[in-house]
Amino acid sequence: MKSLQNFDAFAKPLKDFRIKTLSGALVSIISSLIIGILFTSELLSFTRTRSKQEIIVDVNRGEKMSIYLDITLNFIPCRFLSLDTMDTTGAQQLNVMHEVYKTSVSVDGTPLSDSVRHAVNDASAIATTRDPNYCGSCYGAESPSRKCCNTCEEVQMAYNEMRWVLVNISAFEQCRKENWNEIKQKIGNEGCRIHGNLTVNRVGGAFHIAPGHSYTENHAHFHSFQSLGPVQFNVSHSIGELRFGDSYPGQVNPLDGTKMAVQPHSQMFIYYLKLVPTMYTGINRNESTVITNQYSATWHSKGTPLSGDGQGLPGIFFNYEIAPLLVKITEEKNSVQQNCLDVCVEDSDFGVS
Repeated sequence: MKSLQNFDAFAKPLKDFRIKTLSGALVSIISSLIIGILFTSELLSFTRTRSKQEIIVDVNRGEKMSIYLDITLNFIPCRFLSLDTMDTTGAQQLNVMHEVYKTSVSVDGTPLSDSVRHAVNDASAIATTRDPNYCGSCYGAESPSRKCCNTCEEVQMAYNEMRWVLVNISAFEQCRKENWNEIKQKIGNEGCRIHGNLTVNRVGGAFHIAPGHSYTENHAHFHSFQSLGPVQFNVSHSIGELRFGDSYPGQVNPLDGTKMAVQPHSQMFIYYLKLVPTMYTGINRNESTVITNQYSATWHSKGTPLSGDGQGLPGIFFNYEIAPLLVKITEEKNSVQQNCLDVCVEDSDFGVS
C-alpha cells in the first residue's frame, strides 16, 4: 500500500505545518458558493429546452393550407357579409360556406345568437318552410340556369346576372317576407363574428370579408350594394385569432388580439401578410411534426366610392405572400450524461483553479 502512496498527486502537508487564516476561510466559502451556483445552473439548464433553427429552401408546392380566423365586425350584421377567397392560380371561392360560422353580436361583442354555418341564414330557413313545389318569380330575370327565385338573395343574384338595377327591393315578395327593410335597419347597431377554417391552395392569395352580394364576371370580382341603397358601413373590427396552419408551443401571431377603430366609414382596410413556412419538431420525437407558417403584417386603409374618395370596396382585405424559404425549428436539451459531464467539468475546473 505504501508503494501506491508514492503516486499521490495531491500530497498533503503534515497537520503541524498547516496554518488556517481568515483570508483562506473567505476564499473557501466563496469558492463553495460559486461551485453551488454553477451546479444549480447546470441542473436548471437540464430542465430547459433550447430551439435550434435552420433555414432551407422550401420545395413543397401543390399542397393545401388551412387558414383559421376569428374576426368580429362590430357594426355590420352577418346577413350582409360575405367571405371570399382567391389565389394567384386563379382559383376563387365566393361566399365560402364550409367550416366557417357566423354569430350575431352586439356592438360591444356580446353574442346575440348561436353560431351557424356561413351558408345558413334567415332566407334559407324561410325557404325550407315553403311548399317543396314552390317556384318564386325572378321578376323577369329568369334564365336557363335559374328558373325560380325562392329567396330575396336569389332575386338579387338573378338581377346581377342580367345586369339589371334593383330600384325597390321591397317590391319583391320574397324580400318582404324576409323583412329585408327591417333587417337593413340593423346596420350600425349589430355586428357579426366570423370564425372557422378555410382550406386554400398553398400559394400566395387573398381573402376578404365585405358587405354586399359577391359575384364574378369575366374573371373579375364584384360586390353589389343595390339592395342596400345609400348606406355607410363602419368596418371597425377586432381579430381574436388569425393563423395559417396548426399552432405550435410558443408561436406568436402578430394580429392576434388586434382591435381596429376605422374612421371614416366605408373604408377599405387592407392587411399585407408575409408568410414564412415553418416546420416545428418538439422534444418528444414520437409526436408528429407541425407544418405551419409564421407571418409578419402591415396594414393601411383607404377611401371607397361609398365614402366619396378613391376606388375599391368597403371591408377587410387580407393579401398574403409565401416566402420560398422554410424555417426548421427543433427543440433540444442535453441528455443526463451530457449534463453530468458538464457539471463535473465546470466544478472541477473551478476547484483546480
